[in-house]
Amino acid sequence: AGCAFLAAFMLKAVAFVRPPRVDDRIEIHAHEQPELFRFLYRLADEAGAPRPHRVFVSPRVNAAVFYEPTPMNLAIPSRKNLEIGLGLVNSLSLGEFRAVLAHEFGHFAQRAMAVGRWVCAAQQIAAQLVARRDRLDAVLDRIVRRDVRLAWPAALVRVVVWSIRALVDTMFRVVLAMQRALSREMEFDADLVAVSLTGSDALVHALHRLEAADDAWQRAVGFVMNEKSQGRVVRDLFEIQTGIVAQLARLLDDPHYGATPPRGAHAEPGSHRLFDVGLARPPQMWLSHPCNHEREANAKRRYVAAPVDERPAWTLFEQAAGLRARVTAALIGDVPPEATPH
Repeated sequence: AGCAFLAAFMLKAVAFVRPPRVDDRIEIHAHEQPELFRFLYRLADEAGAPRPHRVFVSPRVNAAVFYEPTPMNLAIPSRKNLEIGLGLVNSLSLGEFRAVLAHEFGHFAQRAMAVGRWVCAAQQIAAQLVARRDRLDAVLDRIVRRDVRLAWPAALVRVVVWSIRALVDTMFRVVLAMQRALSREMEFDADLVAVSLTGSDALVHALHRLEAADDAWQRAVGFVMNEKSQGRVVRDLFEIQTGIVAQLARLLDDPHYGATPPRGAHAEPGSHRLFDVGLARPPQMWLSHPCNHEREANAKRRYVAAPVDERPAWTLFEQAAGLRARVTAALIGDVPPEATPH
């Protein structure tokens, strides 16, 4: 009976493993964006990585591999999807964008990504076990309150349940710490994949631009949501983001803010550094990643020279204005009919 109770208590959480719901992602397809998908497939093949199962765009300053976890994924590998944040596209040149996606395809090729899949599912299971209160808890509480004769065995069961939850929480914290250490090494390895395909400079330039881009994106989202509260709807979040970067560059009197500062004429490419040790924090979206000065040192440890395509990353997207408007609308959500677009 004790074993059956423990099995039922542990297994009931598996049924609650669900794909995370993200309302601002929009799936795109090859017939909608043929040039982008040719670019993605060619880059995946060059990286020796599987092609993404599904491709989504989002408003964020981010590019990421993600899964749609289900209980079956604990045993059967789930296919990897790719998220492309238009806040990132809006901030990078084509060469820098290629380096960031080459980094993501480096993750696609990593067998250790299976650990991430298991941890993602285990995180949902642990959250259900530790934090969720269900009918079992309600029944035990009712028994303790109503029947003195059954109060002590019900209280004993409650102690057992609490002990299981405490043990699961402690064990999962250990697993999570180990996974984060592994994740750090995986980031460095994925950076080296990007370096091998695009050179040492493109990825470092992208990291430098994204510090300003992430800050401007957060300010732009705050502005857009404030406009919504005032009954006005912004059509293009990314135009606001670009304007904020330009305005901050003027306020800071820094023409290289949000851009790549030129390298000195006498600086050696392999020894030149964009990031200081004390200031090289990753963007807010990427706080799980190593610091940027560590990533730059890793990318330039064996310097690979390659030209960086300075054309806008939007070159890959067809009907970019319409896509930007769709993603902005998905971020804003429902608006009153009388709202004024601008």
